[in-house]
Amino acid sequence: MIYSSNTGPDNDPFSNTCSVEVLQGDCRELVPNLGEFKFIFADPPFNIDQDYVGYSDHRDDYPEVTAQWVATCWDACDGIMVLHGPDDLVQHYLRAEHELGMKRIAWLNWHFRFGQCGRSNWINARCHCLIYARHKKWTWNPDEVLVDSDRATTYGDKRIHETENGGQRLPGTIWGVPSDGPYWGRVQGNSKERRKGHPNQLPEVYLERLIRAYTNPGDRILDPFAGSGTTAVVAQALGRSCVTIDISKQSCESVKERLEKGAVRVQPEPRSDSVQN
Repeated sequence: MIYSSNTGPDNDPFSNTCSVEVLQGDCRELVPNLGEFKFIFADPPFNIDQDYVGYSDHRDDYPEVTAQWVATCWDACDGIMVLHGPDDLVQHYLRAEHELGMKRIAWLNWHFRFGQCGRSNWINARCHCLIYARHKKWTWNPDEVLVDSDRATTYGDKRIHETENGGQRLPGTIWGVPSDGPYWGRVQGNSKERRKGHPNQLPEVYLERLIRAYTNPGDRILDPFAGSGTTAVVAQALGRSCVTIDISKQSCESVKERLEKGAVRVQPEPRSDSVQN
């Protein structure tokens, strides 16, 4: 264990209600001994020969390893599991989905612009987010993730403000487009969130939307591929307990440092009652 804490940063109002653990090792070996989780978010290495901090991203047995860790995490899921990745990884997710009989409830695309260039083909500007429910009912907090409606912002329809949601609606299945609220893309350049050695780092608001939608304060979250620590730092800010794992000791130490500093963009807000879908 690299890090364990029952308190968050000094400015975290939930600091006495959540715990965060950072574990070094292979998630296939560690997860079976960690119990169950209400929410699992997995953003694994993409097998693209990328040198990360303390880890070289190339495996000849990548399809087999992917099937193994998906099955291991699915066994530990007692709510929602989210599988994130680029186009090439989706085929492995769908194969595991079929073999394990996983119930997919949503397929999202995250669109980004910054950091993409090239002239040999159309620019790849998306990642996929496949969402699975373990049971027939799951936590669902729609009021936590509403965005302004086009009817209100673009067309100026005053009638929309008289509706129950007051001119807001749920986001669509393509995130990061103008109709989906403020744009948030890849963490690049001089972003305050940026962590050295993590070129594919996810923005905090991406995890915030998922965690707010599918969990309640105090729920237990697992991230089997800690990476830059985005899941852990957002979970901590929102008062969720979190276990995050990485095979790289350097990454684990970086996550520990990030947790001690706290989230950059995520601010805890009062929550409404959740519903069971």
